[in-house]
Amino acid sequence: MKLGFWDFVLIEFLEIGFLKDKEEEERRLKYLQFVQVAAVHAVLTFTNLYIYAKDKAGPLKPGVETVEGTVKSVVGPVYDKFREVPIEVLKFVDRKVSF
Repeated sequence: MKLGFWDFVLIEFLEIGFLKDKEEEERRLKYLQFVQVAAVHAVLTFTNLYIYAKDKAGPLKPGVETVEGTVKSVVGPVYDKFREVPIEVLKFVDRKVSF
C-alpha cells in the first residue's frame, strides 16, 4: 500500500497524542488536550472528504492530481519546517492557562 501526502500528515497528527514515557506524560497538555483531539478529528474528516471527492472527480481527476502535486511541492517544505510550531504554541498557552 502506497502512502500519500495526507497519510503522512495524518500519521504526524496521531503521533502527537501518544505518550512514550513518564517524562513525556509530564509534558502533555493539561487543559488544552481537547484542541489536539479536535485537530485530529478535523484532519481525519478532511482527509476522508478529500479522498472521496478525488475518487468522484471523474474527468477532472488528472487536473486534481496536477494541483495536488503542485501543492505538495510548495506546502511540503513549509510544513516540514514549521510542523512543530502549532504544538509548541499550544503547550505555551497550556502552561499560561495553568497559572
